[in-house]
Amino acid sequence: MTSQIHVNRILNFIVAIALSSAAYHYSTGSHNLWMLIWLAPLPLCIYALNASFVSTICVAFFAYFIGNSAFLAESSYPITLITAIIYGNILGTIAFSIILAIFRYMTIQYKHWTSSLVFASGFTAYEFITSLFSRHGTISSVAYTQITNLPIIQIASLTGIWGITFLLSLIPAGIATAWHFRQNRPLSNKILILPFSLLVLTILFGTYHLDLASSGPSIKIGIVAEPTTLKQYFSIEANKDPRQVLTFLEKYTRDIEILAQKGANVVLLPEKIFTLSDSSQYDLLQHFRNTAKQYGTYLIVGLNYPENDNLFNSAFVFSPSGEILLRYDKQHLLPPFENKFTSGSSLGLIKTSSLGTWGIEICKDMDFIHPALDYSRQGINIMFVPALDFHDDAWAHGRVAIMRGIEGNYAIARAGQWGLLTLTDSKGRIIGMSSTDAAQGETLLTGELQLGEGKSVYSKLGDWFGWFCIIIFTILLRPLFSRFLLFFHNTPVLLACSKNRPD
Repeated sequence: MTSQIHVNRILNFIVAIALSSAAYHYSTGSHNLWMLIWLAPLPLCIYALNASFVSTICVAFFAYFIGNSAFLAESSYPITLITAIIYGNILGTIAFSIILAIFRYMTIQYKHWTSSLVFASGFTAYEFITSLFSRHGTISSVAYTQITNLPIIQIASLTGIWGITFLLSLIPAGIATAWHFRQNRPLSNKILILPFSLLVLTILFGTYHLDLASSGPSIKIGIVAEPTTLKQYFSIEANKDPRQVLTFLEKYTRDIEILAQKGANVVLLPEKIFTLSDSSQYDLLQHFRNTAKQYGTYLIVGLNYPENDNLFNSAFVFSPSGEILLRYDKQHLLPPFENKFTSGSSLGLIKTSSLGTWGIEICKDMDFIHPALDYSRQGINIMFVPALDFHDDAWAHGRVAIMRGIEGNYAIARAGQWGLLTLTDSKGRIIGMSSTDAAQGETLLTGELQLGEGKSVYSKLGDWFGWFCIIIFTILLRPLFSRFLLFFHNTPVLLACSKNRPD
C-alpha cells in the first residue's frame, strides 16, 4: 500500500509538470496557441493543494522553467541572448514557485473564497515590479500570448497588460480552489463567482470596445525590408564595402518608388540600415531628402548617426518637400549588442495637417511601458517603428508592439528587418502583415490604416492596476505576516525555556 502511494505521488508529480510545461511552451512560443495559457497553471494549482510545501516548490520550478525555456532548443539566438533569457527565466521561475507555495498555504490554512486572488495578485505584482527594473521591460509577460484574442486584450486600454495577466492567473487558480473544496458546495460556488464574473465583464467590455467606431483619418502606408545576411548587414552598417552600400541604397530607392506609385503617404524602412559617415562617398541624408521630394512621400528611415563622439541609433523623418522633420534617438538599447550607442531621452512627435499626429520609436523601445505611454498622453494617432529583430522572435517581438497600440489607443506601423512588417489599428486588429523570412526578394507591404484617437484610460491613470495588485497581495498576506511576526516574537522565549529546561 505504501509503495503504491509513492508511485501515485510520483505519477502526479510528473503529470503536473508535463501538462503545465507543455501548455506554457505552446502558448508562449511561436506556436501561438493562446488558449493553452489559461490552462497552464491549472495542473500546478491542483497539485499544490494536495501536496507538500517542498513538492509544490519543485513541481512549480520544473514546469515553469521547462515551459518557458524549451523554445530555446529550436532557436538560433546568439549565445549572449540565450544566456540572458535563461537568467531571466530562472528568476521568474523562482518567483512563480514562491507565489504558488504561498497560494497553497493560504488556501489550505484559511479556506477562504479570496484564495485565488492570492495567486493572481501575487503573480501580476511580480510581473509589474519586474518591468520597473528589468533591462528588457515587459517582454516576458504572459499577457502577450493573448494578442489575437481580441475581446480579452481590449482591457489593456484600461489596465495595461496587468489586467490581462491578472485574469490569466485568476481563472485557473479559481477553478483549482473550487475543485479542492468541491465537497463544500457553498464555498466552492462562492470561489467561482469572482473569476468568472470578471471574465464575463472583460469579454463584454472587449466586444463593446471593438465595436466603437474611430473618427480619425486613414493613411496609406508602405513598409519595406531588403533581405540581408548577418555578414552583409554588418558590412553595410560599418561602411566596409562602399559598393555594397550603394547597391542596397539603390534597392531601397527603387522600393520607395514602387510604394509611392502604389499611393503610400508614408514609407517606413527598418532600423539601422545604414551608418552616416564623413568618409562615405555620398551624402545619405541628402539622398533620402531628394528621394522623399522626388516621390512626394513622407519617408522614415533607421540610420546610425554619429554626433560629438557619440553614436546614436536614430530614425529620421523626411517630408514630401525634402525637409528633415525629426531625428529620434532610440531610448532602450539592447545589451550587449548596442553598447556602442548612446541612448536618447526625447520623444519624437510630428503633427501633420491632415494625417494626424505621429510618434516614433525604435524596436526595443516598444518592450517598455515608457515612452509608449508618454506618446499616448500627447494624443498621437499612430506610432511608426523601425525595427531589426532576430528572426526567431519575429512574432514574439511584433505582438508586444501591437499591445502598446491598444494601451495607448493608436495605430502601429512596424518594420522588422529580420521579422515582420505589420500594420495594426488601435484595437490590435492586424490590417496587414508580411514575414521577411518568407520572401525571396524584398518584402513590401502596403495598406490603408485607420488612425487611433490617442489617449486612453490607461495612459491617463498609468500603472494603477499594477500597484493595485501589490496592495491586494499585501492585504491578503496579512495573516501570514502576523504569523511570522508572532513566531519571531516568541522565539527568544522558546529559546530561554529550552535553556532552563532540566535534563
